[in-house]
Amino acid sequence: MSRPYALALLILAAPALLAGNHTQTAPERVEVTTWSRSAQALPYTVNPDSALRNARVPSPNGKYEIACNSIPKEQKVSDTISETLEAPACEFVAPGKRVPIDLQVGPEALWAPDSDAVAITHSLGGALGNYRVLIYRPENEEAVDIAAEVRQDLARRYPACVGSFAGCTAQQREQMRKDSLWVNVAAIRWMEKSDRLLMMAWVPDSTAFGANLGRYNGYVVDAHNGRILNRYSEAEFKRRFKKYCGDWGL
Repeated sequence: MSRPYALALLILAAPALLAGNHTQTAPERVEVTTWSRSAQALPYTVNPDSALRNARVPSPNGKYEIACNSIPKEQKVSDTISETLEAPACEFVAPGKRVPIDLQVGPEALWAPDSDAVAITHSLGGALGNYRVLIYRPENEEAVDIAAEVRQDLARRYPACVGSFAGCTAQQREQMRKDSLWVNVAAIRWMEKSDRLLMMAWVPDSTAFGANLGRYNGYVVDAHNGRILNRYSEAEFKRRFKKYCGDWGL
């Protein structure tokens, strides 16, 4: 995989993927692209595009929308100093319901063609991830993370911290063997209305993760419970689904 994170809408800051001592540095901003060619970018704190701060992303049938605005948020500058900044906030809006959307870093929204769900892909850290996908539906009071089975499958096929140059301690290796949350996932395309979702899962593209860095598979999952329906190798995923992917280097 050719470093997909390099072109995404991200903060290029060291993520807390591995336990240890990391020095925090000021985030840099890069050009905007998306994981899915059909997705629409949402605002987040360091997004350079101020036009997204009041974005409206309607569902295809016009009954629902993602509504964004700016709210004051106190940010700590040092142990003794804080300042108030305008921070973005988005909600999933349905009749009689407004559900806050977890924006995190580099969020993008992918509406299902029948308007019965929207998938939000975002990073919990920065360029390396970890990335996750949350599903919002009009009938639900909160988002659902459906990627557990996908993460576990990819972690079994491409375990972290293998090879002589892996930057992991024995404790970290054991932790990532037990917990597959380090696996990155992104929503690529809805299939069969809002019932099935094409996703990609990959090992973070960092030498810290060892010889399997950047390896990926594609998955079609039941978008209600995350059950894997089909899995695609790197070559097959690229051949069949590249046209649906954003410009992140597939």
